[in-house]
Amino acid sequence: MANIIQARNLYKSYGKQAALTDVNLTIEQGEIVGVVGTNGAGKSTLLKSILGLTSATGELSVCGLNPRHQQAKMMEKVSFIADTAILPKWITPAQLFEYSQQVHPNFDIKLAEQFLARTNIKPNMKVKNMSKGMVTQLHLAIVIAIDSELLVLDEPTLGLDVIRRKSFYNSLLEDYFDDNNTIVITTHQIEEVEHILTRVIFIDNGQVLLDVQMQDFAEQFVQLTTHASNKAQVELFSPMHSTKVLDGLAYIFDMQKSDVSMEQLQQFGSTKTPNLADIFVALVEGKTAHKTQQEVTYA
Repeated sequence: MANIIQARNLYKSYGKQAALTDVNLTIEQGEIVGVVGTNGAGKSTLLKSILGLTSATGELSVCGLNPRHQQAKMMEKVSFIADTAILPKWITPAQLFEYSQQVHPNFDIKLAEQFLARTNIKPNMKVKNMSKGMVTQLHLAIVIAIDSELLVLDEPTLGLDVIRRKSFYNSLLEDYFDDNNTIVITTHQIEEVEHILTRVIFIDNGQVLLDVQMQDFAEQFVQLTTHASNKAQVELFSPMHSTKVLDGLAYIFDMQKSDVSMEQLQQFGSTKTPNLADIFVALVEGKTAHKTQQEVTYA
C-alpha cells in the first residue's frame, strides 16, 4: 500500500507552548485512523499541518506532496469536513454542486445528486434553513462525489443526535470508503467510531502516547476485574491503571510491558478487552502521575 501521510519529527509551538513534539507517523492507503486527544492535546494542530494550514518543522508529506508548498495541488486529492463547517448561508445544494464541479476536476455531480436524493434536503433549499445534520449530510455528498484519496474529518458529528451520528458513519463506509481511500478522524466520541477504525493514535500535550492497529489492540491490552482482597498480589504485575468498580477493582495491563500472562491474570478474576476510552484515560492519567512523581523526586 502507498503511504498517504508521512511525518517525521514534527514540531510546532505557539510562543513558548509546544503544540506538537517529535511526532512521527506513517498512514497508509486504505486505513481508517482515529486521532484521539483532549482539547489542547495537539490533534487540531496536527490536522492543520496535514492540510497545509499551519507550518511545522520536520518532514511532512501528504499524498506525495508538501502541504505547505503544494497545497493547491494536494487539495485535489484531499477532502475535509470540519466541526464547524462553514458554508454561505445563502447557498443551495444545486449552487454548491455547480461550483464544486467548476473548481474540482474529480467532482461527479450526478453522484452528489444521487446521495442528496436519499436525504430530506431539497436541491434549492438554502443552508440557512438546514439543521446541523443536514449541513453535515451536504458536506458528505461533496466528499462522496469527489472520491478523494484522503478524507480528513475533524469532529464531523459534533452536535448531531445519536441516530444522525450512526447514519453519518454508515454512509461514510457504504458510499465512500474502499481500499483506495484513507480516512483520518478526530473525535471526542471514541465509542462511536471504535468499530470502524483500523488504527488509533492517542495524542496528549503534543506527543503521541499510543499508535496501534486495532487488530493488535486486543492482544496488547487486557482489563482484569478482581476482588479488592487481591490488590497486593495483582499490583505486583505492574498494571498501567486501576479503578474501583462495584465488584471490586478493575486493572488495565499493557501486555507488552507487564511481566504477566493471561493465564496468571485469569486466576484472580475475569478478563476482557478494554475499550479505547479506558486506555486513553489510563495512558493520560499514568503520564500525569509519572510527571508528578518526577517533580516530587527532583524537588
